[in-house]
Amino acid sequence: MSHPHQSGAKNCSSRAYKVQYGGIKRWAGKLGMQKISIGVGLVTFLLASCAIQSLAQASFKPAEVISAGDIPYPIQSIADGVVVLDVSLDEKGAITRSTVVRDIPSLTSAATSSVQSWKFSPASMRGKPVQSLIRVAVVFRPRAYFAPGPAFTPILSEGESNRADHTYIPPGIVSVSYPQYPINAAAPGTVVIQVTVGRSSAIQRVKVVRDLPPFTKFTLTAVNKWRFQTATLDGKPMTSSLAIAFVFSPLPPGQ
Repeated sequence: MSHPHQSGAKNCSSRAYKVQYGGIKRWAGKLGMQKISIGVGLVTFLLASCAIQSLAQASFKPAEVISAGDIPYPIQSIADGVVVLDVSLDEKGAITRSTVVRDIPSLTSAATSSVQSWKFSPASMRGKPVQSLIRVAVVFRPRAYFAPGPAFTPILSEGESNRADHTYIPPGIVSVSYPQYPINAAAPGTVVIQVTVGRSSAIQRVKVVRDLPPFTKFTLTAVNKWRFQTATLDGKPMTSSLAIAFVFSPLPPGQ
C-alpha cells in the first residue's frame, strides 16, 4: 500500500514533468516554426535570385549578322588558317571598332576591311538595343582538295579586357574543322555562317547568311564539328552568336 506522502510526491512530480514537458514541446514548436520560417525565406530568396537571373538571361538577345559580302583571298598570300575578330557595335548595329584576336599577317587586312561593309543587328536587353560585340572568325581555305588544315590553338575567353562591353564575354573557340574544297567548283568565293551557341556550349542553330553553292554544303559539314566555350554575361552562361566566314581561294594564275 502506498504511503500518502509518497503518492502526493509522485503526483506532484508527474504534474511538474507534464508542465516541463509541455513547455519544452511549446519551445521546440516555436523553434521548429522559426526554422521552417527561415527555411522558407531562404528558399524564397534562392528562387527569386534564380528567377531574376533567368529573366536577365532570357531578356538578352545577342548581336547577329544581317548580311555579309565577299572576302577576297589575297592572291599574293600562300597562307591559310583562321583570322578572328571581335567587332564592337553601337545601339544601331553600326561598327565602332574591330579588334584582332587571331592574326595571320598576310590575311588579316583582307578580313578586317571586308567585314566593315557587313550589316549587323545590335544586341538587346529587355527589348532595348544596347552596345554590343560579336565575334567573327574568317577561315581562309586554299585550293587544296585533300590537304589538312593548319593546327589551331584554342581561343578561350578568360582574361579578355580589350572590349567595349566588359560585362559580356563572347564565346571561345575550342577547336575548328576545315571544309574540303569541292572538286567541281567553278567560281570560288565566301560562305558566311551564323552559329548560335547555347549555355551548355553546344551548337543550337546554324544559319546560312551568304550562300555559295557548292561550297555551302562543305562548310556546313565543317561548322558542325567546331567546338566552343560558352559566352558569359556578368559571369553567367549565356546563349550567344558568332559569324564564321569561309573564304575559298581561286586557282593560281596560269592554271
